[in-house]
Amino acid sequence: MRLVRQAWRGRYLIAYVALATSLVAHVRWFYHPGTGFTSLIWFGEEFAPERIGDLTETPVYTHPASGYDGQFYAQIAVAGNPFDPALRTALDSPAYRSRRVLVPLLVHLLGAGDPARVVNLYALANVGVWLLLAFLLARWWFPPTDLQNLLRWLGTMFGVGVVISVSRSLVDAPALLLVACGVRAIERDRRVLGAVLLGLAGLTRETSVIAAPALLPPRERRGMREWTRAAGLIAICVAPAAIWILVLRVHHGYLGGTRNFALPLAGFVQKLGELRDGWRAGGFWRIRNEVWAVLSLGTQVGFLLSRRRLAEPWGRVGAVFALFTLTLGWPVWEGNLSAATRVVLPMTLAFNVLVPRTRRGLVLLLVGNLTVLSALGAFRPLPRATESFAGDVTANYATGWYAMETDAARRWRWSHGPATLALHNPASVERTVTIDFRMWSAVDRTVVIRIGALERTVVMRPQVPVMVQLRPVVLRPGTTAMLFKTDAEPWPEPGVVQRRLAFSVEDLSVR
Repeated sequence: MRLVRQAWRGRYLIAYVALATSLVAHVRWFYHPGTGFTSLIWFGEEFAPERIGDLTETPVYTHPASGYDGQFYAQIAVAGNPFDPALRTALDSPAYRSRRVLVPLLVHLLGAGDPARVVNLYALANVGVWLLLAFLLARWWFPPTDLQNLLRWLGTMFGVGVVISVSRSLVDAPALLLVACGVRAIERDRRVLGAVLLGLAGLTRETSVIAAPALLPPRERRGMREWTRAAGLIAICVAPAAIWILVLRVHHGYLGGTRNFALPLAGFVQKLGELRDGWRAGGFWRIRNEVWAVLSLGTQVGFLLSRRRLAEPWGRVGAVFALFTLTLGWPVWEGNLSAATRVVLPMTLAFNVLVPRTRRGLVLLLVGNLTVLSALGAFRPLPRATESFAGDVTANYATGWYAMETDAARRWRWSHGPATLALHNPASVERTVTIDFRMWSAVDRTVVIRIGALERTVVMRPQVPVMVQLRPVVLRPGTTAMLFKTDAEPWPEPGVVQRRLAFSVEDLSVR
């Protein structure tokens, strides 16, 4: 009974530790023999021919299609020199990616320049950052003492912005860590240290420098001397990123990333249009992750601008990032699990620090942290192009398919027209199997499926899933092609560039 009472008194600490442990344990699913944890970086096949030479002999996990931004920062880390000529072709935008140079250079030093060691250290860097940030937030602002603090800690650490940074090896969580440490130093009146830390955050992610208003003097000390000192501290914060961007501009001849900004609310209005089109095409389930993002960020912006607490460092940081959110351009808002939530992570932390500890504040916390509902889907490794089934039968999405998409227990692939699924029977004798899957289309469509002597015609109506079962299917030793042919043109997916969708195949099973 005594142990039960002790456990109950420490229930919030137990919850913190259990949640942190669950995230670290989940990282193991990203490990693959031979390539280590490099699946966290999301190297893509599309950019594989342009990778720097030091990675040609280094095994890295390669995702289908284009991959994600972490692959570019990882290559800066491997090169160890942002001016390496090989990076001009390896990076999609050298002047833009090289702005965020601090984490890649630190990882290069820790890995002693060895490509295999560096690339795996870079893949795990965000995990280490997450653990340190989780500890510091629990120590400084959200100690494990009550439900309110648990929700604030959970909303920051398991919000989709931080989770995407961890699961795709980005620089957003490291920048948030430095901003948090900088603001904490300012709160404790160690303002020079705070300015230096915010300056380092600017070299991690250049937009971090807009946290500089945290350095403004407190209301009770606003004489000329304090304003002059604050101006000097703000210069310490802004100068490193500003000078570095100027150097890159001179070296490369362009800035890059300018489309990330737009007139106030222009990108947000486009996002609402994307949500409307997505709802019409696939219902709420299709767009729910971005609905959570819009509701969460909207709540944070509304609170921070309507309940301004400019006398406090976090109040100033939250207000300036809320204004910044209004200027985000369409590339930041575009698509499912958009970049918007991770671009404004300091605003999310400021929101969770500042929300009042009342019943109404509890409602604000719940709505402002809705992206936690998307965290599990964002932290899911992409499956390989080949799926394995009983009897060592494998299915390879050979031609005509986009990359695998997943959501909770569901997995599916879209085709962009006629497609081929290659089933491989490794045995030396024929096997008779049953193939089950679900099909879906956004428009009226007929698909003819042919495998061996078996042919099936599937008639689909918009947004109505169709269960398909093929049996008996005889798989000869070796590879048997399963062909899909459709009579209708691909449907242009709203809000996603260069995706034309014919039909999807979901939850394939071969038994």
